[in-house]
Amino acid sequence: MSGSRSSRAAAVLTALLVLALPGCRSGGADHARAAPAATTSAPAPPVAAEPVVISTDPPLDSVDVDPVTPLHVNAGHGELTAVTVTDEDGVVLPGGLDPDGTTWTAAADLAYDTTYAVAATAVGASGTPAETTGTISTVRPRTLTLPTVYPEGGSVGVGQPISVTFDEDVTDRAAVERQLRVTSTPAVAGSWSWLSDRTVHFRPEQYWPARTHVALDVDVYGLDVGDGVHGQQSEHVEFDVGPRKVAVVGAAEFQLYVDDQLVRTMPTSLGNRANQTPTGTYVVMGQSRHYTMDSSTYGVAIDAPGGYRTDVEYASRLSNSGIFVHAAPWSVGDQGRRNVSHGCLNVSTADAGWFYENFGRGDVVEVAAAGPALQVWDGYGDWNESWADWQAGSAMAAPAA
Repeated sequence: MSGSRSSRAAAVLTALLVLALPGCRSGGADHARAAPAATTSAPAPPVAAEPVVISTDPPLDSVDVDPVTPLHVNAGHGELTAVTVTDEDGVVLPGGLDPDGTTWTAAADLAYDTTYAVAATAVGASGTPAETTGTISTVRPRTLTLPTVYPEGGSVGVGQPISVTFDEDVTDRAAVERQLRVTSTPAVAGSWSWLSDRTVHFRPEQYWPARTHVALDVDVYGLDVGDGVHGQQSEHVEFDVGPRKVAVVGAAEFQLYVDDQLVRTMPTSLGNRANQTPTGTYVVMGQSRHYTMDSSTYGVAIDAPGGYRTDVEYASRLSNSGIFVHAAPWSVGDQGRRNVSHGCLNVSTADAGWFYENFGRGDVVEVAAAGPALQVWDGYGDWNESWADWQAGSAMAAPAA
């Protein structure tokens, strides 16, 4: 009996072990099925580099280009490797690349009526080269006009206006004025005013402050001043205003002031009844140590009644019409007593010499209570117009209401 029980127990244990072993294997298989399957992805295809593009500003094949238009050659998606711009004679236009090599800029203005050949090469990010060629042509003016500026430099007095004169008529005055820039130290407000179709002047409302530095830019190269006339060249001028020197002239004498201090008084003889000296504010235009006074220059023959031809010393011109301060030793007895000249301001030789040495271009002579009013166009008669009227002469002035 006991043997049989032992055999049965062993059989049961063996059956349990047999049943348990598949269970362990089965659990392992379930776990393997529960784990996610391993995945692999294919590499992304490379992004194609943008091809390099060469362009110009203004674009190739442009015509009638303003010669002051900045010329640029540009590389998009790459760098420029060479740029050459040549005129019709093969002269190379100077220029240079910016630090990143993407833009070439001309370093000089273009010339009028010229075709430029542009050749440029560049390389893209992928190393692929590109090149382009073409032409750009500038405007052909009907004619050119040259501006002349006064003063051209140096030192002048507080009454000196700025004058810009063209050798052709200006029909687009506003276009010109926009290209005229006056800067000064200290800053002084002023206005341009046109005296004719060719001449424009600038002055402040009052005389320049003493010891002002003035700079003028006349940027008219490339500018159409009207009717197909273009500026021939631009100008830059600087000058200094000296001490305030003003001579006040009454019926019989000069009183000369420097920085508002009376420094000299001298007798004078003005124009006689038939040749009255105009009343107004004059500006010394220029000086001559020796000068010949000639009545024929204003239409009176030398041998006609009232005609003359006389050599004088220390002549300081005040007007286009022939008004001077000069030595007149023949009229010393009349100076300070009677007006006997042909319109000039007669003074003694010593006084004329002092004026010549101590006053000069741009200094002011104010003549009071004499003849008819001095005209704005007569010399630098700019100060003889009211400030409102002066401003109205600007092409930039607001139209009257």
